[in-house]
Amino acid sequence: MPSGGRPSKLTAELVKAARLEAAHGLPVALIADRLGIGRTTAHNWINNAKTKGEDSLEYQFRDAIFQADAEECKNLLSGLRLAAKGDEKNSPNAWAATWLLTHHPRLRDHFSDAAADRRVERKTVATIMDAIAAAALAPDDERRLQLQIQAHGLGLPPADEGDA
Repeated sequence: MPSGGRPSKLTAELVKAARLEAAHGLPVALIADRLGIGRTTAHNWINNAKTKGEDSLEYQFRDAIFQADAEECKNLLSGLRLAAKGDEKNSPNAWAATWLLTHHPRLRDHFSDAAADRRVERKTVATIMDAIAAAALAPDDERRLQLQIQAHGLGLPPADEGDA
C-alpha cells in the first residue's frame, strides 16, 4: 500500500472476477463498471503492469484481461471459419462472417475497411517522408512541401515550427 493513501481495491479475487468478465467479451471500461472500480483506475493498473513484475496484482490483472481477450478472439475466428464454410445443415454464411470481422469491437480494428485504409495511409506517409528526407531539401522547402501534402488531406505529421 502506498504510504498516506487508501488501500488498493486490487485483490486476487478482483483479478479472478476480471478474468471471468473479459472471457465474456467485455471491454475494460465495462469490466471496471461491473467490478465497481473506476475506468481510469482499471486502465492505470493495466499501464502500471508494464513496469511491475509478474507476481504483482497489476500484472495479473492485465494478463487476465489480455489472455481472456485473446481466447475470445480465437473462438470468434474459429466460429467465423465454420460460418463462412457452412456444413451439411447450413449453407456458407459469408455475410455473417464479414459483418462480424468488420463490426465486432475486438476484430474491426484489424479487419475493417477503415483499418485497411489506415494501414495504407501509414505506409504511404512513411514512403513520402522517406522521399522528402532523401531529397535533402532546404528546411523551408521541406516544410512548404509537407504543408502542401497536408492540404491535400494526407495525414503527414505537422511540420515542426522550430525547423522553419
